[in-house]
Amino acid sequence: MKRTLFFCVFILFIIQLSYSQMNIKPVISSHNFSSKVELWESIGNGILNYQVDVMYIYGKIYVTPSMPDSANHKLPTLTEAYLYPLYNQFKKNKDEILPGYSGDVFLLLNFRAQPIQIYKQLAIEMRPFADMLSYKIEGAEHRGKLRILINDKIQFETINNLKPGFLGLVGNLSDIDKNVDSYKMPLIEVDFDQITTWKGTGNIPFEDFMKIKDLVAKVHSQNKKISTTNCPSNKAVVDLMQTSKVDFINTSEPSRITGFLK
Repeated sequence: MKRTLFFCVFILFIIQLSYSQMNIKPVISSHNFSSKVELWESIGNGILNYQVDVMYIYGKIYVTPSMPDSANHKLPTLTEAYLYPLYNQFKKNKDEILPGYSGDVFLLLNFRAQPIQIYKQLAIEMRPFADMLSYKIEGAEHRGKLRILINDKIQFETINNLKPGFLGLVGNLSDIDKNVDSYKMPLIEVDFDQITTWKGTGNIPFEDFMKIKDLVAKVHSQNKKISTTNCPSNKAVVDLMQTSKVDFINTSEPSRITGFLK
């Protein structure tokens, strides 16, 4: 009886693990969420990685690409729309944001101004959620589930010159040959227009297809992930990204892109 029960529990675990892994969509959503409900819905749809525009306004970090017109704005804070709902998932699922998913979850932040103030405030706001965060500071490593990244190298160096930080860096096409440490730079983002002029009509030129495949293989050999930005939102392009084993499509139209995924 005990052996049968163990076997049943084991099978259920494998099914759950397989479902969790299969349900993950290779998408970074760059649509700014306005509430925790949007993030929870995103996770339910298999989208775990996000890019967010943030600003430091009157002592808090808000989700916005620009300064609001009024002090009476209704903008959500980063904590309300992203950090708290992610942490809620993390604790509910016993230190996993999605059960069975072993990879890092990426939160890419676009600092629209005042990077030092944003970082200092972010450090304060992350304290209650610190066990969820993956970081390495001065040789000390903490393994969580969330990596917070920025793509501005000047801001990154400015912050680290002030104080070694918990942020990682998003690289670009020119960084691939530099082979930067994969913990410092776990993700490379490449603009679709930098690698091909093809827009999804007809067949992609073979040389462009091979260039993309070689690019992906080179990034993966450095133990990094690769994401494409500004992809045309059509099935042919999405199929190419999947065939080429690109890890993520960074898009402001996540629902449209996921509709094309196999």
